[in-house]
Amino acid sequence: MRMKNVFWFALLLFSAGAAAQTPVQIRIAYPSGMNGQIPVVMERTGIAKKHGLDAQFVFFQYGPPMMEALASGHIDAVVTSLMPVTTFLSRQPNAAVVVASLGRSSYSLMVPKNSTAKSVADLKDKRIAVSFNSDSHLDLLRLLKERNLDARKEIRLLNVQPNELVLALQDGFTDAIVIRQPQVLKMQQLGARVVHTWPFEFVSIMRAEYLTRNPDALRRYREALREAVHYTATNKEQASVWFGERLRIEPEVVRKVSEDDPNWRGVKTLRDVSIDLSPSVRKRMIDWFEASYEHGMIKGKVDTQGGRIFAN
Repeated sequence: MRMKNVFWFALLLFSAGAAAQTPVQIRIAYPSGMNGQIPVVMERTGIAKKHGLDAQFVFFQYGPPMMEALASGHIDAVVTSLMPVTTFLSRQPNAAVVVASLGRSSYSLMVPKNSTAKSVADLKDKRIAVSFNSDSHLDLLRLLKERNLDARKEIRLLNVQPNELVLALQDGFTDAIVIRQPQVLKMQQLGARVVHTWPFEFVSIMRAEYLTRNPDALRRYREALREAVHYTATNKEQASVWFGERLRIEPEVVRKVSEDDPNWRGVKTLRDVSIDLSPSVRKRMIDWFEASYEHGMIKGKVDTQGGRIFAN
């Protein structure tokens, strides 16, 4: 009888161990911004597989179609920024949760080299091209309000897709653009000047329904994100080559832009990497949600009280 109990106990332990090793299928999306470096590294190094994720990686040029894929259930996790998350949560409360804070890059208000503008005030009655309903759009609206400039009467805002902003400035279609890194650095090399710069914060979210079906996916995904950040910070040259291939830009540009991200500074061991949703990170996000509603970027408020926004 005792031997039978030992046998069943051993079988249970074996089954539990086998289940723990069973890969969890996950579809991870990322855009063309600098935040895309992390999932690219996860894929190219095999870090996702190491942490028990059978991952499929999907690249998008920009946020809206990526978030539509998340909403339709074709994507399980997204590496993105604050505005796509805000829009998604305002339209589909409790459909996704924020699971990680992934550092930041930047975007800038830029003018051509022959422009005399030195501040946003100098662009009164001028045209500014920006991708509507993006992070940069909201930050531009906030800056115009701070400078007492009417975004409807004193500035002409043009809705231009991210991959068309450079051409819009070069062809004289607009007097200024708001564009993100690494394109900012490339434009500077062509003579364009920066008038104003904002931080561009990165986060990752996951579908709530997916997490309900795959409860262990959150831990595995977070561990993979942390290790990918660590690899990127300690292997800058290789990471920049991979990401440069993805975006078709020079690796040197990627490395130079990455220096702006606090996640990469001072990282030597995995312990140095934090992707936690700290109280300060949560407050910044909640402030962003409120500003998005105030400036008409979203029609309904994000429920920051009753809804579950952040993963535990």
